Amino acid sequence: MQRYVTNPNVIHETIDGETIIIDLATGTYHSLLGAGPAVWDEITAGSPMATVLEHAVRQFDAEPAEVKGAVEAFVQELEKAELIAPTDAGPAEAPEASTPVASKLPFVAPKLETFTDMQDIILLDPVHKVDSRGWPHAAETPTG
Repeated sequence: MQRYVTNPNVIHETIDGETIIIDLATGTYHSLLGAGPAVWDEITAGSPMATVLEHAVRQFDAEPAEVKGAVEAFVQELEKAELIAPTDAGPAEAPEASTPVASKLPFVAPKLETFTDMQDIILLDPVHKVDSRGWPHAAETPTG
């Protein structure tokens, strides 16, 4: 079953239902709107694509074909933006059994907005150039 992993240069946070993603290598930041944060959560949890689709269909009030089509297009957009990449890692699990949802949320197609206006500032920030010990331990740069 198809799974995705996030780009290792990407950090993300969800605040008030909006997911912000920053690519520390390029300085580009992204905003996920509509059903985007719910889909992103499933992807970052390591769910196979079948589970991502099933959960979206159960969570949102819309025709299953509409939800699946929008989610699949959104995942392709995330992949094209190099925020995620397909992986073979992890066991191929069957999707979780469906559990009833008390009330479905209105469906707003997932949307990826991309911003480049703060690239210079983000790339200047030394915090993301650290080794595995974290800040303030700068990553070693090769000398040559």
